[in-house]
Amino acid sequence: MKSLFCIILILLFNTSFLAQTKIDSLRNVFENTSKTDSIRFNAGTDLLYSQLGINLEDAKVTGNKLIQLAIKANNKLWLAQANRYTGTANAINGEFVKANTYFFKSFNILSSLDHKKELTTTLNNIGTVFYELGNYTQAQDYLLRSLKLAEELSYEDLASRALNNLGNVHQDLRNNNEALDYYQRSLSLKEKLGQKHRLPAAYNNLGLAYSNLKDSRQAIKSLEKSAKLAKELNDKRSESRAYSNIGIQYSKQKKYDQALTYFNKSILIKTKIKDNDGLASAFLYRGQNYLAMKDFNSAKTDCLLSLEMTGKSGALNLQKEGCDCVSKSFEGIGNYRSAFLYNQKFIILKDSIFNKEKTKEITRNEMKYEFEKEQLADSIAFQKQQTAQKVTFQKNLNKQHRKFYITLIASIIAISLLLFTYVKHKQNLKLKTSELEFKQKDLTNLAVNISNNHEWAESLAQRLDNLKAATGRKRAKELEDLETEIKNKIWVNNTSDKFYQQIDELGSSFYNKLTSQFDGLTKTDIRLCSLIKLNLNTKQIATLQNINPSSVKMSRNRLRKKLNLSPDEDLTGFLRSL
Repeated sequence: MKSLFCIILILLFNTSFLAQTKIDSLRNVFENTSKTDSIRFNAGTDLLYSQLGINLEDAKVTGNKLIQLAIKANNKLWLAQANRYTGTANAINGEFVKANTYFFKSFNILSSLDHKKELTTTLNNIGTVFYELGNYTQAQDYLLRSLKLAEELSYEDLASRALNNLGNVHQDLRNNNEALDYYQRSLSLKEKLGQKHRLPAAYNNLGLAYSNLKDSRQAIKSLEKSAKLAKELNDKRSESRAYSNIGIQYSKQKKYDQALTYFNKSILIKTKIKDNDGLASAFLYRGQNYLAMKDFNSAKTDCLLSLEMTGKSGALNLQKEGCDCVSKSFEGIGNYRSAFLYNQKFIILKDSIFNKEKTKEITRNEMKYEFEKEQLADSIAFQKQQTAQKVTFQKNLNKQHRKFYITLIASIIAISLLLFTYVKHKQNLKLKTSELEFKQKDLTNLAVNISNNHEWAESLAQRLDNLKAATGRKRAKELEDLETEIKNKIWVNNTSDKFYQQIDELGSSFYNKLTSQFDGLTKTDIRLCSLIKLNLNTKQIATLQNINPSSVKMSRNRLRKKLNLSPDEDLTGFLRSL
């Protein structure tokens, strides 16, 4: 069992009973149009708080009147507050879907106003209603947003509410240790702030957490503390809730008579205060207790009453448990057909709570199948029709599976093609890179050879000078050697021309980058850049260009200025990076 929702904890004031004379006085001020709007709005707010503990229908009427007053006064903050108060009245009355309509109106207005404190409270309201509707994902999202804002703004009061409601979410999801931690943190803040009127609910929730952890002694101890505090405060709603939960604890211990005593006390109080949502829960728990006692008719009566009430509120959790209780009651009586029908409803509700969107189509199919099965229940051909239904269902299921696998295979093929294209591109890129590196290495070797040939030509000139002084056989021998050596080196000029042609072809993209990034570069500058990029030294460049090494140094300095490089920057490294 979960605790009664904590919407009440949103209220900023104690909602215990007020004297009827005070209620009448507040109503008179609220409805007196001669009073200022602010006085009327404050009186209307106090009136609604008073009515929450007495008559929820009156509270809802007052809430709608507050909304009209806020619209007339053109006060957006009042309008947001009035919508929240009206949503609270609807939520306590078990009308959760309608309550969230009001809460979201309040949320939208407060978001535009950037009123963070009020927004923190409304976020908590929305999260709590989603929790009551069984939408735990949305519930946790809005409650965590509320807690975050409360902690950022140091609003310990609002933080304690969010912590309590997060405990409710984790309790329903059977995250029992997390639920206990949230409840204890919430209780500590309430005791620190001296909020005695909120302690009954806090101890009630703590008792439920201990119950889920199988610690019956601590559970009953906390629940009795809750009932005692509620009675002292004349908080009938909290007192009845504690009695219901104590009854559940005794029922778990198979002390059914003791449990029944507490359930009866709870239902009596809830009936007097018109706690419709609480009555739906109490009838369900008493019905489950009757079921355990094998009093199937009493169990059926109580659980059907619970279903009738929850059908109006939209509380899926209670509807699910109610269907299960009615199904088992009919089974105990011997009405197997009705038992089967309610069992199917139980299954549908159970699935919808945790996966509502995905089960919409399945729910429709199951409801259709259930209807057709009911029509054939007394027919001789029931078994045959039942088999046909199952076959059709299986075919539809197989068809969905085939679609899924076709989509999966198509996706795998598409991914494989993309991977193949990517790998192929990488291979081509690697091949081109290797080819480029090979050509650059070949050019470097060629440049070195050309440089060596120039050096040889210089040495040749020196040998010719020496030959002039030689005579006789020595001179003839030297001439013969020179002739042979010259023939071997005759390709130097052709090689030089080929070298510069290859330089220009290989560095076309390199040249484009240079000319696009730097203005004023001459063809000689660009060729010098290519030779430097090949890692040739100053002497080798001078030899290739048939100039003095000092001229190369001057050219390098001019090139640095054109490339905007400082004297400390590495010219070769810069050019190689391009």
